[in-house]
Amino acid sequence: MILYYSILPDKIIQQRGFTLIEIIVALLVISVALGAIITTTANSIKHGAHIKEKTIALWAAQNYIAETVISSKAKKKWPATGIKLDTMELAGNTWFLKSELKQTPDTNIRRLDVSVYSDKKTENKLVSLTTYILKPQKNNQGK
Repeated sequence: MILYYSILPDKIIQQRGFTLIEIIVALLVISVALGAIITTTANSIKHGAHIKEKTIALWAAQNYIAETVISSKAKKKWPATGIKLDTMELAGNTWFLKSELKQTPDTNIRRLDVSVYSDKKTENKLVSLTTYILKPQKNNQGK
């Protein structure tokens, strides 16, 4: 800060203030700091939305697996092996699921792989889950 003295007739006035260069430097420092804060905030929002999407996709896969296992037990019949494409509505979004049921070396167990996609073309895989399904037991009551 520079002090200026002005001598006017009958008065001495002391003026204080910042120079133009000091103000420009201060604004430059503030703009760089604000730029960094805005960039960090934008990245946090972007990553938060991605995590939310992946979490809901995980729930969709878990729901699909639960439905498959419960249906298998209720019908006392295994679902057919092979690849199946399906959709699910969850949290206001449509999720595209691709499931593959495979035989394992153990004849009493089958492997179910479920992948969840955000697009119908199944190009953008969000999550993938694998579970094993036991062969449903026949009810021997009444014999």
